Amino acid sequence: MRIYLFAAVAAATTAAPALAAENGAYVGVEGGAMFTQQHKMDVTLDNGTQFNNGYRIKDKTGLDVDFIAGYKLGLLRLEAEGGYKRSTLKNLRVSQPLLTAVSTAAGVPVTADKFNLDGHVGITSLMVNALADSNFGHSRFGGYVGGGVGSAWANFSGENDNALAVQGIAGVRAAVTDHIDAGVKYRYFHTGKLTVDNDFAVNGTSFTTRATDNFNSHSVLASLTYNFGSPAPRVAEVETTVVAVPDVAPPQLASQTCPDGSVIAATAACAAPPPPPPAATQSGERG
Repeated sequence: MRIYLFAAVAAATTAAPALAAENGAYVGVEGGAMFTQQHKMDVTLDNGTQFNNGYRIKDKTGLDVDFIAGYKLGLLRLEAEGGYKRSTLKNLRVSQPLLTAVSTAAGVPVTADKFNLDGHVGITSLMVNALADSNFGHSRFGGYVGGGVGSAWANFSGENDNALAVQGIAGVRAAVTDHIDAGVKYRYFHTGKLTVDNDFAVNGTSFTTRATDNFNSHSVLASLTYNFGSPAPRVAEVETTVVAVPDVAPPQLASQTCPDGSVIAATAACAAPPPPPPAATQSGERG
């Protein structure tokens, strides 16, 4: 008879890597492209005349980078973020009423080139973010959505101002190792009113304009995060192997043959022979 032995002979760890975004502290860096919305700035001349949308400024594609440090607890992530955004001016349009006012005061025709608004826009920000973070029931991928609030410091053509800032965030991530995540992040960034003063001269006449507007941008960022928390334990899948054992003949035991012809074990005793039958009794004769 063939006997099969089922034994666990190997433990193969075939599950995907544990998701790196475990509970605990983390740090990360992010960077990518920034797309600013057109700046429609309300302008006030030094004589007090106001012009709605006096400046319309369009920027080139810019750069957005930041550093984050936070803590994850279940579905909630709280983090601090320090960021910097920068873009350069692509073109400037000045409203016709503003051009007319400056031309009249200067006594000569004026174009947008005279307004001296060239250079770059730089935004430095410090934000506090709250994010809902989930693994979506997967052992490797996850995503998050949330927002933040903080302060922004702007530099525009050498002029500085600061305002309250808010942002909306959404992103996805994948575990690269047990502690490192790589991902893609979208950010919408919005500030309160920022004010920029601009001084210039036309035909010997000096002018000062004060322009105000919100800064709005959309960014697409690549992210890399290091998690200090312990990774989730890996799940091991046990592989079973069937081992075939060849037929083995049972061992032959020593035996003996008894006087009556029966074969028994050598250690057993033969049965005692039956007693002989009694002798027959003979009858006598009478004479």
